[in-house]
Amino acid sequence: MGIVLSAACLIGSIFVRPRILFATLAWFCFVWALPMRNTTSQHDFEVIYYIGLPLVFFTIALLLARRLTSRDGVFVAAAVAAAVLFAVSSFEMSRVVYSSDAARTAKAVEHDLLAIRELTGEERVTPLGLGGIHRLVFFEGGNVMHYYLNSILMSGGYPPPNGPRFVVMRHRIDTDALITPRNQYIFLYDAQGLTANLVASYRSAYPSVVSNEPLAREDFDVYLDDSTLYYLKEPCQREDTQTTFLLHVFPKDIDDLLDYRREYGFDNRDFLFIERGVMFDGKCMASADLPQYDIAGFRTGSHDDDGREWTVARVVQGPKLISAYPSIVSGEPIARSEFDLYLNGSKLYYVKEPCGVEDVQDGFFLHVVPVDLGDLPDARKQHGFDNLDFGFDVRGVIFDGKCAASVDLPQYVIARITTGQFDGAGRIWEVELAPDARE
Repeated sequence: MGIVLSAACLIGSIFVRPRILFATLAWFCFVWALPMRNTTSQHDFEVIYYIGLPLVFFTIALLLARRLTSRDGVFVAAAVAAAVLFAVSSFEMSRVVYSSDAARTAKAVEHDLLAIRELTGEERVTPLGLGGIHRLVFFEGGNVMHYYLNSILMSGGYPPPNGPRFVVMRHRIDTDALITPRNQYIFLYDAQGLTANLVASYRSAYPSVVSNEPLAREDFDVYLDDSTLYYLKEPCQREDTQTTFLLHVFPKDIDDLLDYRREYGFDNRDFLFIERGVMFDGKCMASADLPQYDIAGFRTGSHDDDGREWTVARVVQGPKLISAYPSIVSGEPIARSEFDLYLNGSKLYYVKEPCGVEDVQDGFFLHVVPVDLGDLPDARKQHGFDNLDFGFDVRGVIFDGKCAASVDLPQYVIARITTGQFDGAGRIWEVELAPDARE
């Protein structure tokens, strides 16, 4: 279609005046895109440069139509059809991407940014970890957010020596250094005050944290204290702070996730060390609070600029699954395959015996089709099903030669469930449950 449209504009520009202007409008993007292909492949917003093609195409089409007919009714009908098409297109786009919830969130973020701009004026600020907010608000238009701040934005390490007075982050830390307590999504801090508060807080928490056995000993040791994860490295050097931590939290009930996260099946709480951590007494320490909803499991880890990576997963519901196992398998499964499937209310269980690590290395897919497609989150309506795919490491447990995992199904009325395992080559096994299986 693109080739046909381009050829039509090239040929059509021969028959209109002034030719050189129409040809320039239609083709100027290619003059940019071909020599600069390494930038256009990374910056999708540069597609706007191709706006000349549809402008020239429709101009030529309308001029040709004027020559073929002099009836104004034809053009009125075309205008009405175009308006209807535009309205339908806008409505369909709103169902796929921009929901009313997203609009409210974007408005709140705009309010936060304007409040920060008013307080900082022309002073320098250090933005930390703001990139993740654009997926919640602006989706793929991440650069849009920075235009709300008329300060000189500085990237780099934190705390900045003799640097900006202010730090802007997407994480809220209740401290005296917080300058915008009424903000909802993006927060302004006094840089030096925030550093001092974090150092005092971590130094105080350190003895209690290390008194427990870590979940994992990796590049950073990981501790769980109540509902807070701590990341600790000692001894630690400045270069160790150039680390990005991943933190994916899997809820028991998928409905606890925001609409735009439900298709992924987990809450993404990734963060930079410079957002949550500090150095003190030769140590590096950072923390992240887990969500308040019931958690099935989480996966965390890190990677740095040198390519070092590690991950660790924990199944929070593992002990409950083990104790409930006899009750789960006491009835007949609703389906048998590589794993037997049991259904109890809104919980779907996967059971295999005998079973080992090699049986659960591949991912599990779980696609749920509701009776009423309107029950789907906005982001899933175009697909026609809820995607609840999961990894066994955060949903299941291996014990005594057995494997068991559980997933909470959505609360709406279900028409069909398709589930199984998959790898890079495709689906390994799958089963489809009848509409009345939930009963």
